Amino acid sequence: MFDIEKARCLFSHGFYGKPVGLRKPKDMNINVPLELSLIEAMYLAREGLLKVFLGSQEISVEELREIVGKTFNNFEELYRVYEDIRSQGFTVRSALKYGADFAVYRLRPGLEHAPFLVKVVPKNQVLDPGDLIGWGRISHSVRKTLLLAIPNSKGVIYVVLKWFKP
Repeated sequence: MFDIEKARCLFSHGFYGKPVGLRKPKDMNINVPLELSLIEAMYLAREGLLKVFLGSQEISVEELREIVGKTFNNFEELYRVYEDIRSQGFTVRSALKYGADFAVYRLRPGLEHAPFLVKVVPKNQVLDPGDLIGWGRISHSVRKTLLLAIPNSKGVIYVVLKWFKP
């Protein structure tokens, strides 16, 4: 988002996107463009807060969904979890550097560390015990609670995993 005023407004009213060149801004008065993830763009477009253009042509939410769906093979599950977490008032960021899908903040990056890591697991996916151990070890080592998010037809089920030593 290159319009600085609109970028500042979007960032300060929901902490969407990342200000370009600012790692974790301490205040909301940003003066740089805003980089949005594809999932954030989809969410904001569905909420009517963002128009997306491909070149000079505005594209519909359905066209954006098709484009993003080709980029992420599990987009529908990721999006449903993102939307659910956002609807509860949390700030959501990518957590790829932790091997998870999302980092979840009560407030926002720059003011606190994310207390939660979320790994989206499709409803019928068979989990490898080694994956669970790996996700648990990483989340524990960075002092975050790991949530497995399982989207289903009624919403999202969250399973909390905590690492402990017997």
